[in-house]
Amino acid sequence: MKIDDNLEISSSGSVICSHCGAEVGSNAQDPHGKALRHERPSTEDEPGVHADPARFTDRPIVIRQFACPSCFTLLKTEIVPGDEPDFRHWKLAAG
Repeated sequence: MKIDDNLEISSSGSVICSHCGAEVGSNAQDPHGKALRHERPSTEDEPGVHADPARFTDRPIVIRQFACPSCFTLLKTEIVPGDEPDFRHWKLAAG
């Protein structure tokens, strides 16, 4: 079952990369559990994003990126408070 352009659920129930077939997550409840994760302060990103977070919040803001551990396809990017867990949570229903 296709999740998005980069991920699908295999016949065994694991989440795999649509480009190379590498396992990215053990199941649909943890679709990025085996993905490579890179986190950095938002001030280190592109000009449109690197405004000082202190102007807007008292929490540090980070950019988190998740990529396939085999072919390095970028799977998702989040701009979130650094003290929060992964922002997007998935709920997949059979249908």
